[in-house]
This record gives sequence, C-alpha cells and structure tokens, in this order.
Amino acid sequence: MQLEVFEAAMFGDDDAFFATALAWLQRDIAFDGLLWSMRPAGRAVAVLRVHGRPAAMAHDHGLIAASDPVTQRAVAAPDEVHALATGVVCAADAQALAFWHGYDTRQLMILAKPDHADEALGMLGVLRASDEPFPAEQRRAMRHTAQAILLAQQLRAARATRTAAPPLPAPAEPLTEREMAVAQAYADGRSVKEVARLIGVSASTVQCHLARVYRKLDVHSKIALRKILRDRRARPRPG
Repeated sequence: MQLEVFEAAMFGDDDAFFATALAWLQRDIAFDGLLWSMRPAGRAVAVLRVHGRPAAMAHDHGLIAASDPVTQRAVAAPDEVHALATGVVCAADAQALAFWHGYDTRQLMILAKPDHADEALGMLGVLRASDEPFPAEQRRAMRHTAQAILLAQQLRAARATRTAAPPLPAPAEPLTEREMAVAQAYADGRSVKEVARLIGVSASTVQCHLARVYRKLDVHSKIALRKILRDRRARPRPG
C-alpha cells in the first residue's frame, strides 16, 4: 500500500489521496473515526478532514486546538505515536473533554509530523468511541502507516507549490519523484533501513537512490542534503 499512497499523493486528486490513505489505515487498525490535518494541492494552509464523525468536528476542533491536551501532546513529541484515553488526558480541561466526548471519542491515536520547510505540522488521528485501548500491534502499525502518509502529504504539498510558483532555472538532472521521496525521508533524520521500510523498497535500492541524489544535487552529507532541500522548497522550481 505504500506505493499506492505515494502515487495517489503525487498524481491523484485530494479525494483519491484521502481514500487510499484511509484504506491503508483501515487494513491494520480498528477505528471508527479519523481526524486529519491535510494540505490540499495548491493551498498553503492545511485544513482538517474528518471521516466517521460529523463534518462540524473540523470547525469545532479549531476552536479548542490551542489549549487541547491531545493536540499539545502530539505537537510536543512529533513523529511519536500517542495512544490516549481522552477522559484521562483531558481530565483537567473541561472544554477539550466535552469536545472529544461530544464527538464520541474515548480512545484515540495521534501522530504529528513537522514540515521542516515552514515549521507547520501535519497531524493524523484515528478515533474510537469505545473505551477499549489500541493494542500494541495497532500502535506499531500507526507508527509506520501514519508516518508514511504524512510524508506523502508533505511531498504532495511541495510538488503543488513548485508547480504553482514562478519558474526558476532547473538543474541539469532533476530528481525523479522516487528520488525526492527518498531524499526527503533521509534528510528528515531517518536511517537507510528506516527509509527503505517507509518507502517500501530494499535498503540497497535506497542507497542507490541516495547516490544519484547526492550526485545530482552535488552534496556530500546529510546536513548538506537537508539544507539544499529546504532551500529548494523555500524557492520553488517547476515540477
């Protein structure tokens, strides 16, 4: 499913990307609702997208997000899976507790991923109306799946920005979509093995992609790669 999600992110519309990501999550995790901070193609500002709950949940969450203990937990430790009982984590915040329980959420798992280009955060949370906690195997699935989905979202947003922006001179050898996915995941701090698991290829394939990326971008370290990717995203080029 990793490749399908990345293909939908790079080439499908927002509905296709959402549906493909949702199907992947549902394959390994039992939940009855989804709250996703998602950046539509061509838009600079992320919006909340809801599945399995009333659409008004997106608007109402915006009213409490600044003080919501659930959101604060995810923002304070991004790239980590937070499996929470809302009655416990929101016990001291009556407004947040009323929000989550009002939308039939007793248990949830949430993961945030920083977007290093503009320090924004993408967040994805799966919701349960029951009091049954998410088991360990589903927490492990969330770590892998949500990370990959939010990385695909990050690449989708960057691609849309490049397409819409005024043109800049293109490099002699532009990165392929796969090379860009590998480069971004590796520059975010992941090891070669972690990138391989995330993208769904072998470690040797990742190393081959990175060798081509380093040659095309004329860089020689992960630090240099991270800097040039930030610069290229801050000053977009045509897709």
